[in-house]
Amino acid sequence: MRARRPIALAAGLATATVLALTGCSDSGSDSASEPSSATSASSGTSTDTGAGAATPETEDTSGDDLTADTFIKTVAAAQSDAKAYTFTMKMSANGSEVSDAKGAVVNTGGKPAVAMTMDVGGQNIDARYVDDVWYMNLGDASENKFVKIDPKADGSEMAQQFEQLSAQMDPSESIKAIDGAVTSVTKKGDPVTLDGVEAQPYEVVVDTTKITGAMGDTLKAAGASVPDELTYTYWVGPDNLMRKMTFDMAGTSTEMTTSDWNGDVKVEAPGKDEITDKSPFTTSS
Repeated sequence: MRARRPIALAAGLATATVLALTGCSDSGSDSASEPSSATSASSGTSTDTGAGAATPETEDTSGDDLTADTFIKTVAAAQSDAKAYTFTMKMSANGSEVSDAKGAVVNTGGKPAVAMTMDVGGQNIDARYVDDVWYMNLGDASENKFVKIDPKADGSEMAQQFEQLSAQMDPSESIKAIDGAVTSVTKKGDPVTLDGVEAQPYEVVVDTTKITGAMGDTLKAAGASVPDELTYTYWVGPDNLMRKMTFDMAGTSTEMTTSDWNGDVKVEAPGKDEITDKSPFTTSS
């Protein structure tokens, strides 16, 4: 089942990318949640946010232009106060869609929990990341159940690959990895209405050779397929929360949107009856 590996790894990498590129950060203490528990914007219980309460109450700093020195830290600070959000992500190459994903992120206790469904080249994937453990449902390939991948308990090659992805899921480390790599931030055009707010577009140039940590290691492993410089466009609201992001790399275009900031969002690990012991990642001789 070696052919399944790139597809599964792509799902995990896309999940990590969602967190890294949005700069989500919760600088609180280590997570104290129990494995396989539900995680929500209110630490396990639904949040009654009421109409119009999806966006956290933060100071309106729309008059302050973001710069290369302030962009990542400012966006991260705003998002550290937001305990949950939903997202969509589309990837296309040569005018054809190659991946379509949607999901949710909940930040509690300094660690993110992520739920995401993806269609990658016709392969449907349901990915979860809760309490440092990955769960992957690959449809028929996994008997329509989730394969549990715990990098701390499994010494397999596949688990080691997911351990690298797990390292990228640490939001504080993601911020550190990217912060020094931003070389320029420039306003691009007038604000547009996204997610009910006026979001200002910014062109953000990143020197990929200066990205550090686990994310930097992943980029180095990709070799020549990653250019020395990447240009992103971020649409940032008056609350400094990102509403949209786009970038192109190696002929592939990626567009991500975020919404439901601080909304009633829940992420949970699959139940025991939803998990299979038969892994499609096992290689045959």
